[in-house]
Amino acid sequence: MSEHIFHIALADDWEGAARFGEYEASTRAHTLDQIGFIHAATAEQLEHVLATVYGDVNLPLAVIVIDQDALRDAGVDIRWDEMAGPSSAPGRWVPRIMGAVPLDPDIVVATIPLEKHGGEWPVPDLSGYRVGEAAS
Repeated sequence: MSEHIFHIALADDWEGAARFGEYEASTRAHTLDQIGFIHAATAEQLEHVLATVYGDVNLPLAVIVIDQDALRDAGVDIRWDEMAGPSSAPGRWVPRIMGAVPLDPDIVVATIPLEKHGGEWPVPDLSGYRVGEAAS
């Protein structure tokens, strides 16, 4: 069984992608074409990303659970880059999805809706997914 990586999406962007059969948003207000990859995270990085990248967002979000092997089998590479910034940030290596994510149930194994509580984004329970250490 493959390990999973995670992408945080604005819920409206994710729902809109269903019409096209693939998802191409890189991160807030940026597309795959603009950035060159889709931002992703390991389980240990989710709390940091939710707080630093999406802390000021009040729209509903979704955590997209992606099967790495199925994504690669579909011809979409994952590149692991060393994270820039303070060494206190969790996980030194971050996954970058190098193409559009096909909305296939073998690739996108779950969509976990998130709503802000008390001004903070909760990290969802990921115990049902295979999560491991960031690649090095």
